[in-house]
Amino acid sequence: MHAAIRGTREGNSLIKSARAAATAALAAPLLAAVFAAPANAAPEDVTLAAEVQGNNVDFTLTNNSQQRLSCSVNVAPAATPWNAVWDHNPLPSPGSDDRFTATLDDGSYQVDWFCHDSDISESWGTGNIGNFTKTAEPIFFTAPVVPDDGGTGDGDTGDGDGDGGTGDGWHLAPGSLAVLEALTAGSAALGSS
Repeated sequence: MHAAIRGTREGNSLIKSARAAATAALAAPLLAAVFAAPANAAPEDVTLAAEVQGNNVDFTLTNNSQQRLSCSVNVAPAATPWNAVWDHNPLPSPGSDDRFTATLDDGSYQVDWFCHDSDISESWGTGNIGNFTKTAEPIFFTAPVVPDDGGTGDGDTGDGDGDGGTGDGWHLAPGSLAVLEALTAGSAALGSS
């Protein structure tokens, strides 16, 4: 009789072990879903746009994420992008548009930027600074961009009134292809989203 009781106890132990294993196997995906780290944010959650006006570059950093961020925006000569001539380190709040301006010498430039959350689990930017996720392309531009009167010197706006204007309204410095593309698309704003 002792052997029969012992066999039943061992059988109950095996059943309990099987139940525990089955419960753990079924609960693992649920626990993983509940305690998983948040997925990387969408690229459009944080964006940087730039508008060139003469030698001034007006930036707008938009934070549509749910957290306060730490960011860095660097402007460097396009030929030497590692040699920043201007930088800014905003701390944008959730749902904000931070605006700031850089005044630069004549030349061709590249803008690189990044933003990250407090524990660096999510990041945005050009990926050219640090080891952050690339969600945008660098912004290239040439300063200055100046209004042009059509080259006649008489103030002609080129509005089709027959007084010799070209109609483009802008004179672009050499190498300002990004600005030209933005203008032909109907905007003088440049962005990396």
